[in-house]
Amino acid sequence: MIREDRELLAELARLGTDMAPLALRIMDDSASADEQQNYAQRLITVGQRLQRRANAAAGVVIEGEVLASRPLFLPGRAAEPYREP
Repeated sequence: MIREDRELLAELARLGTDMAPLALRIMDDSASADEQQNYAQRLITVGQRLQRRANAAAGVVIEGEVLASRPLFLPGRAAEPYREP
């Protein structure tokens, strides 16, 4: 796993950990607007990083070939159905 992925996963974990206490403070009306805006910005930033990672992983490389993001289909009758002996 590359460093960028580890950092992304760590930030996602921190966001998850910070969510419950913030949600409770929002429910009891004690969370400040700045605190909520800060959390929202963190969510947006990590969401954009996750989206870039997903977009980069959309084309899988196998032996130097890039596979399209569209589904791959086998030709009809490429495999025989299993029959019990």
